[in-house]
Amino acid sequence: MERAFQLLDALARSDAGVSELARTTGLHKATVHRLLRTLRELGLVEVGPDGTRYRLGLRLLELGGRVLARLDLRDVARPYLMELRDRTRLTVHMAILNGTEVVYIEKLDSPANLRMASFVGTRNPAYCTALGKAILAALPEGELESVLAMTRLLPRTPNTITSRGALREELAAARARGYAIDNVENEEGIRCVGAPVYGHTGRVVASISVSGPIFSVTMEGIDELGQLVGDTAQQISRALGYPGMSR
Repeated sequence: MERAFQLLDALARSDAGVSELARTTGLHKATVHRLLRTLRELGLVEVGPDGTRYRLGLRLLELGGRVLARLDLRDVARPYLMELRDRTRLTVHMAILNGTEVVYIEKLDSPANLRMASFVGTRNPAYCTALGKAILAALPEGELESVLAMTRLLPRTPNTITSRGALREELAAARARGYAIDNVENEEGIRCVGAPVYGHTGRVVASISVSGPIFSVTMEGIDELGQLVGDTAQQISRALGYPGMSR
């Protein structure tokens, strides 16, 4: 099972042939052949048009869709996210925390043709994204400590925060103002603003963000944008039954 997952994980990054998969995973070619045969029978892997390279199968899309269907917050959040996208004309994301990373569970592209490479299922480090920092800032101190203890603060851009002390200060600031900022910390030329979404138990369950190039998301307009993202996150939280907000 673990070896099969290694192959699926490798193919999630790019299509590959048997030799490449063997090098990437460290598995013997014969083992890769055998596992690929089983995964093909299950519909989890298929052969690409050239007949030599493998790719993820449509069965995974079906399974992933079932998982996402259980995430009721996507259905609840979507009309609010659509309004946020239309008002800002920026790309809107929604994500959940998984370990030390955020996983995108919703994406609405900018209507202004400001396309971004992200997609549903994308993973990024929490410490350098507005989505991640919004969630981290809303975690109880003990849980935050656990996440930070597992996190390696590696530079993704020249702006990435790589000091734990500076990150803590940044999270405290995000907590105080109600929104987090990714000031070109995860991707060159891209600035993001995010806010936490709370569930009916009072715990943070997700975050939302708007993203765009630095000429569209300027530091001069960041507070106004942050307030708008924060208000949208509060509306979603209310719709989810968050007890900290009156109906």
